Amino acid sequence: MLSCLNFSNYIKWDNSGLSFTIIDVTGFTENVLRLYFRHNKFLSFVRSLNLYGFQKVINFSNNVKKK
Repeated sequence: MLSCLNFSNYIKWDNSGLSFTIIDVTGFTENVLRLYFRHNKFLSFVRSLNLYGFQKVINFSNNVKKK
């Protein structure tokens, strides 16, 4: 989903390529999640990421939260 340019308004890789940013949670939930998962619940997606060892990163330079 991160490599698909159609979803770049909702989710994209960070400049470093080490993390990704969800830009539009509502759009991501409505348009992307249901294509890749059996649900369209954002919190379930976040729990799945946590299960696989992903962690939330906060970019202190511009106060942007990243997942």
